[in-house]
Amino acid sequence: MGLKGILEKMKLVESDEPEAEAPAKGASVESIRAVPSRRPNPATAPPPMAEIIQRTPAPKLDEKAVSGGAEIPDFVAIYKASGIKDPAHGFTAYKVLEILSSSDFEALDGKAKAAALSGFLRMNPSGPVAIADIVQDAVARDGALDNFENFLRGKLDAKRAEKDKENAALQAEIDELTAKNREKMQANLDALATDQDRFATWQARKRIEENKLFEAIGPFVEKNPVSVGSGAPSPENKG
Repeated sequence: MGLKGILEKMKLVESDEPEAEAPAKGASVESIRAVPSRRPNPATAPPPMAEIIQRTPAPKLDEKAVSGGAEIPDFVAIYKASGIKDPAHGFTAYKVLEILSSSDFEALDGKAKAAALSGFLRMNPSGPVAIADIVQDAVARDGALDNFENFLRGKLDAKRAEKDKENAALQAEIDELTAKNREKMQANLDALATDQDRFATWQARKRIEENKLFEAIGPFVEKNPVSVGSGAPSPENKG
């Protein structure tokens, strides 16, 4: 029976075929009782979803399987490394999502979709499929993704700590080199200032000496060739 046929049988879509005739009036009680009851048997009722979710085995990530390359593996590889396999009946969370996205389910509300899907899985030609299997498949895959996210975060935190340590060491080298270079720069400035002071002191003494020389030959020349201060001969001619 196809999906549409199941939905028609569950009265969730209109059928193109005439409905079966209702039991004639005055039917015997025995004939009515012979109709199988649709009420669920409490003894065979499925456990609550919260219990199903709680019983879902927690996936364990094989970190070596996803640590080989520089690129982040795809979801299929993550699921494989987490030991998640498709169930034998083939109805994964993705398969159910594909069914729910079909045109037969498009016009149904949430409750009707759940009822139709439950009926579809119960009437699966290869054998009934429990909704619990679908829920556990989705929960297990979500757990695998969360584990891989934590794994990536751990790697990132470790790399951040490593790089922060390396950068701190580099900054210490930079600070040390900067301090040394600043000391050298200051020493150069101090040495230059000392030489500048020496030069200025010598210039003052030079001017005194030149004045003596200027005065010494002043009476004998018309234009005194002795420079005073500027290094060029003085324009004045004393005497």
